[in-house]
Amino acid sequence: MASVKFQVRGKRNPSKITARLIIDKDNDFRRSTPILVNPRYFNNKGGKVRQIAEFTDKLSVQEKLDDLRHYIIQEYNKAVANSTYINSDWLQNCIDSKFEVVKKTDHNILTNYCELYVDRLKHKTNDKTGEVGSSKATITKYNTIKTKIENFEKHTRKKYRLTDVNLKFRNAFLKYLLEKDKLARNTAGRYLKFLKTICLDAQRYGYQVSPELPLVKGFKVEVEKIYLTFDEIEKISNTEFEEEHYKAARDWLVIGCFIGQRVSDLLKLTNENIVKYKGRNFIELVQQKTKTKVTILIHPKVEEILKKYKWDFPPKYSKNFDSSKAKFNLYIKHVAFEAGLEEKIEGAKIHEKKNRKESGVFPKWQLVTSHICRRSFATNHYGELPTPLLINVTGHSTEREFLNYIGKTPIDYADQMASYWDRLTNKNDDN
Repeated sequence: MASVKFQVRGKRNPSKITARLIIDKDNDFRRSTPILVNPRYFNNKGGKVRQIAEFTDKLSVQEKLDDLRHYIIQEYNKAVANSTYINSDWLQNCIDSKFEVVKKTDHNILTNYCELYVDRLKHKTNDKTGEVGSSKATITKYNTIKTKIENFEKHTRKKYRLTDVNLKFRNAFLKYLLEKDKLARNTAGRYLKFLKTICLDAQRYGYQVSPELPLVKGFKVEVEKIYLTFDEIEKISNTEFEEEHYKAARDWLVIGCFIGQRVSDLLKLTNENIVKYKGRNFIELVQQKTKTKVTILIHPKVEEILKKYKWDFPPKYSKNFDSSKAKFNLYIKHVAFEAGLEEKIEGAKIHEKKNRKESGVFPKWQLVTSHICRRSFATNHYGELPTPLLINVTGHSTEREFLNYIGKTPIDYADQMASYWDRLTNKNDDN
């Protein structure tokens, strides 16, 4: 006759209790249960909870085990009567059924669909470039939203389905992100956008979603656009350092402000990216994010730095790109500090202990990150160079996106046109 025993494997506190279904010497199956216990409170020999006074939950845990034993034997007898094949998977399904464990294949469950969505990203075709597979950064951000939803479920003690993503869910999730998870408003708003993207994808594949989904929207709060002026770039360029890593950080920062590329492209440049055309020197690269080929005329300030390195770029900090990027972000703050960028301005920075962005008024050097390179290029050259040329270098998909990026509005563009007409009129008057 079949029997069910329980045991705890391992010493970690808490550990899952394992169910063992013994049919005969050739059929002995084990599977974990969701029931947790401190190994000190469990007697493996007897397969029961120890009756220790300090373990206040002993009766409840033992009742769950007794109930599970009865359930497994009951289901076993049904399976034998129906000539059902019994193995470890059967035992696992039996345990899952008892505890109503959601199957990973049920993609109507929100977190399960999140996992499916991330898996599809690995093979998704980019409509613009034709490339197969999403970037590591894209996969990471959607894995992050999945984790946020899982944490929210633990907080509310509820499992959500795709149909649950309505206005009520949106407001409760947003409140959790802001008040419990202590996220910045823009970060929380961005996560809501990711959530909606996942649900819309599910709808396209035929899954049922809430009729309120179109009303579930993210948001973006306008923040101060931090960039380095030409004068500040000059100060940084003229600041001397003894340590080689600070010299390299200074030079990379200056180069970045004159070529307007993301750090993912900036720190990967080598002398192979330098090309000559019609007697002029250019930097040529394919942007990692957009897969767009970009050719940038080398500014005299950049040429000065390249010559210093014998027509090469400054040294990198590590063969590992993520490590190089982290060090660059750390070093350029020190570079900006030594250059005297002490003006206090409004912005946001990562709190070292909380590892969260906090808004406030800080000395400008504290707000300097690698992203300041691209924004400085775009902002400083707006109105000086034709906007389409700037967009071609920065890689923005539309002019509206570009203007929003640098904090400009259509009226600024109109003002730029007025200035152009004034210059043209004055030129004609002089003739």
